[in-house]
Amino acid sequence: MGRAVAGGSVARAAGAAADDDRLADDLAELRQVMAAGDLRRQAELEQAIRTRARHATGIRAAEPVPATRQLATALGDQTLVEYVESDGLLHAVVFERGRTRLHDIGPAADVAREVEALRFGINHLAHRIGSDRTRKAIEERLGQAAERLDRLVPTGPAPLVVVPTGALHALPWPALPSCRNRAVTVAPSAALWLRAAGTPHTAGRTVLAAGPSLDHAVAEVEALKRRYPHADRFTGRRATTANLLHALDGAGLAHIAAHGRFRADNPLFSTLTLADGPLTVYDLEGFDQPPQQVVLSACEAGSSGIRPGDELLGLAAALLALGTRTLIASAVSVPDDTSKALMLRYHRELATGRAPAEALARAQRTWTEAVFQCYGASSPSTRAKGEP
Repeated sequence: MGRAVAGGSVARAAGAAADDDRLADDLAELRQVMAAGDLRRQAELEQAIRTRARHATGIRAAEPVPATRQLATALGDQTLVEYVESDGLLHAVVFERGRTRLHDIGPAADVAREVEALRFGINHLAHRIGSDRTRKAIEERLGQAAERLDRLVPTGPAPLVVVPTGALHALPWPALPSCRNRAVTVAPSAALWLRAAGTPHTAGRTVLAAGPSLDHAVAEVEALKRRYPHADRFTGRRATTANLLHALDGAGLAHIAAHGRFRADNPLFSTLTLADGPLTVYDLEGFDQPPQQVVLSACEAGSSGIRPGDELLGLAAALLALGTRTLIASAVSVPDDTSKALMLRYHRELATGRAPAEALARAQRTWTEAVFQCYGASSPSTRAKGEP
């Protein structure tokens, strides 16, 4: 009997390994057919990958809130705000210094419209779309949306941990007046924030990578290489999916400047474009030790698809679910030149020892730059292994 069980276990392990190999082959072919624009074969491969993958990496945001004392200790002087929608109305549960209070926000549909107006305005201003007169009108509407949405946020200088729901997952929080120059961290749930905040901070290698077809990506990485002279750098033909995934495993800090695309129809196929094609969420699941802090200098890399129960799917959700402690990413479209300037300022602030959320708040100075946000948990940075 023991032999039969052992033999069955070996057979199942061999089958799982074979499935992993076929999945890897399908992902490699997917990169090729997407580059070639073969939509029919792309659809076939995506269906095969969905079927073959043993699980999909996502985050169910509606998790039980941790014990009050444990959460209060971990938060310290930070304020946690968790948003809840009930019967079409939005409420904010504010937890600060061990005490909880409830705020009624109003109709969730009204808030969703203002979020969309804010995103529309930021996108148009950031990409300089339209005439001066049009942009002025858009900026005025953006300001109105930001002011109306500002009632979501408790006043005061305390650093914020925000747990959104529904349309609020798409809100660029740093654009709100009460969040300007304020450390804001966005977490899918209080439980995940607590887990991330409690993850020990260990030194690891620094990884820098630039994808193709971005005017400023290589220059961004070269500038960061001067700040992190011992970093592993991947540009040009070396910036492949295989090279990057290998380097990311166990990394302390990773910065990737690449085209990002969020797939609303299937968030698990959201991508970062590398030299050999797109890296998808499915590619991320092989880490033995996920990178501690990841900076995605890419459009829409922070966007998440929302399934029933507030389950989040996408590149950002996958990295956080796998155990990445801190993620810096954008949920809106970002011009390449704006991203470069902002990211160089962010790393300069980070080098002073500031926590990622605080460093990002100092780096973002205008509405059109308030597009990146800190996901997961934020704590003072540690120097990567081998850095001066």
